[in-house]
Amino acid sequence: MSPMVILAAWELATRIGLVRSVLLPAPSDVARTFIDVLFHGYAGVSIFWHIGASVARVLAGFIAAAVFGIAIGLARGRYSLVDAVLLVPAEVVRPIPPLGLIPLFILWFGIGEVSKVLLIFYYVLLIVMLNTESGVRSCPPDLIRAAQSQGATPVQIFRYVIFPAALPQIMTGLRVGMGSALAILVASELLGGDRGLGFVVLDASNFFRTNEVFVGIVLIGLLGLISDRALNWLSRRVVHWERKK
Repeated sequence: MSPMVILAAWELATRIGLVRSVLLPAPSDVARTFIDVLFHGYAGVSIFWHIGASVARVLAGFIAAAVFGIAIGLARGRYSLVDAVLLVPAEVVRPIPPLGLIPLFILWFGIGEVSKVLLIFYYVLLIVMLNTESGVRSCPPDLIRAAQSQGATPVQIFRYVIFPAALPQIMTGLRVGMGSALAILVASELLGGDRGLGFVVLDASNFFRTNEVFVGIVLIGLLGLISDRALNWLSRRVVHWERKK
């Protein structure tokens, strides 16, 4: 169904009273609030300050998780000893949702920026690590044997055979990880503070300002769209040979 049809049906349902506006405001009301928030900010602060705070947290957690996740994933995929050492800890923490760790993160790191960034880092790290490990293991053994027969050193095999073979799944892991980072942004900002899009959503919901809740959600969605398109663009250039298959 066309998005325009959905929006029209949504608008009509709200206008004729099928749905209470406090629960589901009309798209036109959300749009007006969106414009008002862009020009006048939220809670006395420019909305771009909230956006900047959220972006900074997501990028800090995501970049750190990407670096460590790729490094650990490459080591786990290539060396069985590393995988054996990390297998049990990784499998134990992997099913634990980030929300379940919020009390511990508050206890250990307080309610400042560190706990927010680490919550994002924790979740993204697991995603990137597992995708990277899977990419390394997907490298065809025939390619490795062919490189060995040509006298390639282990470092050359890793650099020119294994890593390129793993790159498609690494990039997939980064895209999924970025989406997950934004998905738990609100959860990370449950740890306190007075800025960020998660704060906007939570604060507005506490006071039943549903229009502002939708504005925060739309802004998070737009950040997700922009980041995904950017990573997709990067993936097409880094893994350029995939387009030629």
